[in-house]
Amino acid sequence: MKTLTWIDTAVCLGNGQSRQGLDLQKMKDYATVIGCNAIYRDFTPDILVALDSRMSHEIYRSGYAHKNLCYLGYWTPIPSVVGDFMIADKWYGKGEIDNEPNGCENVVYHGADGVFTLTKGHNLGITYVTGVSKDDEIIDIEPDIDGFAYATGSRSVHLACELNAKEVYIVGHDLYSDTDKVNNIYAGTDSYAEKDALAAKPDNVDETFNWILQHKNTFDKFPNTQFYKVNKGAETKTDMPIKEWSDCPNLKYITQKEMAQRLYN
Repeated sequence: MKTLTWIDTAVCLGNGQSRQGLDLQKMKDYATVIGCNAIYRDFTPDILVALDSRMSHEIYRSGYAHKNLCYLGYWTPIPSVVGDFMIADKWYGKGEIDNEPNGCENVVYHGADGVFTLTKGHNLGITYVTGVSKDDEIIDIEPDIDGFAYATGSRSVHLACELNAKEVYIVGHDLYSDTDKVNNIYAGTDSYAEKDALAAKPDNVDETFNWILQHKNTFDKFPNTQFYKVNKGAETKTDMPIKEWSDCPNLKYITQKEMAQRLYN
C-alpha cells in the first residue's frame, strides 16, 4: 500500500562514481536510503526517485514499482482510450512512440516534449506510454519547486526534508567530474549518456536548471535539518567545497569514513 514514509535520518544516494565500493545495504540498517534512477538495477533503496520519463517507464516496466516504493515524475494515469487518442493526434504523437499499454485500462503518457531528460537531447522526440495498474507502489512527484526545475538528485534531497528528516547525508551526488567526461556509474547504459560524453555543468547559467542552486534552495528552506555532503576525502575536484553554499550554516562536509563513524556507532 502506498504511504508517505516519515523519517529521521536519510542517506540520499546519487549515482556519481564516488559511491562505488560503499556498503549500501548496511546503510539501510541505520537510515532511510533514498536512491535515484537506475540504482534500482543493482540495489533496492527504501525509496526510489526518478523524474526522467524514459527512466520512469523503464522502472515501471521492470516490475520494480509493484514491490517497492517509488516517487516518479508526473506519474498521472489516464484512461487508455485517452492515451490512444493522444498518440493518434498529430501534435502529441509526432516522432518515435514507445508504447506498451499491456491491455491495461489506464496508461501513463509522457509526450515527446523533452521535459524530463537525464541528458539534454538524449530522449527528445520519444513519446512513452505504459499501461499501469492500481496495485503499484508509486507516488507522483513534480520537479517544480520555488521556481526551479529540480533534477532527480536534488529532488531526492528535498524529498527527504519533506518527509521530516532531521539529518540528511548526501552521498554520490558528486556534482562535478574529476575529468571532462560524464561522472555517472551508469553512463553508457540504457537511458544514459555515453561514457565519453562531456560532463554536465552543475552551475548551469540558466538558474532554473542549476543543480548547485537547487541544493542551496533546499538547505535554506529547511534550516532545522542538518545536511552532510559526503566526499571520499581524496581532495579532488569532486571533494572541493561549493562556494555557493558557503553561507549555509546547516551544511557540513565530511568524508565517507566519518559518515560511517556517525551512522554505525
